[in-house]
Formats: sequence, C-alpha cells, structure tokens
Amino acid sequence: MMDTNDVIKEVNTYLTGLLQKDMDVYAASRHLVLAGGKRLRPLMVVRVYEALGGDGREVIPAASSVELVHNFTLIHDDIMDNDDFRRGVPTVHKAYGVPLAILAGDLLFALGYKAISDSKPFMEDERKFFRAVNALSRYVIELCEGQNMDIKPPAEFNDRYYFELIKKKTSSLFMLSALYGVYGMGRYDLEGYAEKFGENFGIIFQLTDDLLGLIGNPEVTKKPVGSDLREGKSTLPIHLAIRKADGELRSRILSVYGKGADNRIMEDIVNRIRALNIEEDVKRIIRVYLNEALSALDHLGSGDANSELRKMVEGLVERQY
Repeated sequence: MMDTNDVIKEVNTYLTGLLQKDMDVYAASRHLVLAGGKRLRPLMVVRVYEALGGDGREVIPAASSVELVHNFTLIHDDIMDNDDFRRGVPTVHKAYGVPLAILAGDLLFALGYKAISDSKPFMEDERKFFRAVNALSRYVIELCEGQNMDIKPPAEFNDRYYFELIKKKTSSLFMLSALYGVYGMGRYDLEGYAEKFGENFGIIFQLTDDLLGLIGNPEVTKKPVGSDLREGKSTLPIHLAIRKADGELRSRILSVYGKGADNRIMEDIVNRIRALNIEEDVKRIIRVYLNEALSALDHLGSGDANSELRKMVEGLVERQY
C-alpha cells in the first residue's frame, strides 16, 4: 500500500506535469490546483483500487482525473459566487480575470478525460475505459444539476431538497472516485457498493462542513465566525438552529442571516446556537450515514487500504476545518 504522503506527492507531480505549458490558461489552471487541498478524492481512488488488490501507482492519473474535475467545478463555483479567496489564495477569476478563469475551468475539465487514458488499467482495457468515461460524464452532469439546485433553492428550506442537493453536488465526485477504483480492477459487481460508499462519504463531508460553517472555530477554519450564517447559506445546521431557538434568539439569528454583523454580536449569537446542542443533533444524523458508508466498505476489499478508507470516513466526523 502506498503511503498517504506518497499518493499526494505523486498526484501533485502528475498534475504539475500536465499543467506545465507556458500559456496564460495553464498558469490560471495551475493557480488553484497547486495551491493545496485535501486530495480526498484521489486518495479514495487509490485506496479502493489497493483494497481490491491493485498497485496504487497504476491509477495515479485516474486519481488525478477526479482532482482536475473537482478544481474545474471550484473555479466556476467561485465565479458564480464572486468569492475572493480559496485555499488561502485569491480565486482564479480575481487573479486572472473572469474570461481566463472560465477557460481554465474548461481546460481542467477536458484534462480530466485525458488523465483517464494515462492510467494503466484503463489504457489496456476498452471496457474499463468505457466504464470510467461513462461514469465521469454521468457524475459531472449530476454535479451541474446540483449546482443549479444550489443557486435556485426553494423559498422555504426543505430537508429533502437539501439532501438531494448534497448527493448531486458533493457526493457525485466521491462516488466517481470509488467507481474508478472498482472499475480499474474490473470489479463491476461492486459498483453498487462503491456508489453507496461515495454517496454517504459525500453527505458526511458536507454535513460536517456545514456544521463548521455555522459554529466552527474561526482560528481553525480560517473563516469569519458564523461564516455560513453571514452569507445566508441554506444549510441543515442553520435551519435546525432556527427551528430550535426560542422567539428572541430566532429573531436575532434571522436579523444577521445573509446580512452579517460585527464579530462581537456574531460570536454571541453563535455561542447561543452552540448551547442549543446543534452539534450533537447534526452528529446524530451523521452517524446514520457513517453506518451506511461502513456497511458498503465491508464489501470493498480488505487489508490496510480498506482500513485507511475506514479511517478517512470516520475522520470526517471529527474534523475541525
């Protein structure tokens, strides 16, 4: 099994080589890709492939494929939201302008397909290649549908809509990552378990992210206190807080929702939200999806790589940033 740092290093080396051309669009494409990131999706590709008996180095390009597509979506998402920073650096459209940022995102999307064909298992087997390309197309479509849902939410928060949005916008690329791993080994019989693992992994990731966006420690998250509340995001933790709060606190939450306030006022509101035990409410929901993810993982190989996948999904629950 590859060491985690070695996986990340080899993915970064492959990405750097792919984006080394001396053109503005390549510079804009490198800007966010090489600025950091957790590389959870590439790690999932490699670990699933290894858990089923493969050599992780054989799927580094395929693992990088998901990271390329992920960054394509981030660049376009930042343009839609007009965000200024991501991963501690100016967003691509702020650094290079909107036209070049759009082009950079398009390039990363195209390179995501190229990277599949650079991966040994998919180069040598047409059926594996077809499955991988079909999955990439399918889940990028899902992701685009999720983005549409995100920018046009219903007037009133709806739990079912929220979870459908998460599945499409967040889970999609984790499902793709797990599928790359099983397709690379030709284990088409396991695609249902791969999709189930990736779907639940994504839901856990997003629920934790949304919890941190409400009550996370700004010194750790590197975001303003109550960041999602300030921005008026429609997340489950925020709406659970609104539902649980008494009349006075509910009014205070709504007074800053999507409008913001100075840090002292926001800290007071967030501290009062914490006292509602919102964190435990959300984690109770997360544990349901965690059990589903672990159940699927029981069918995805064995050994150290499978154990690492287990650690990855369990680690999401307690992450602080």
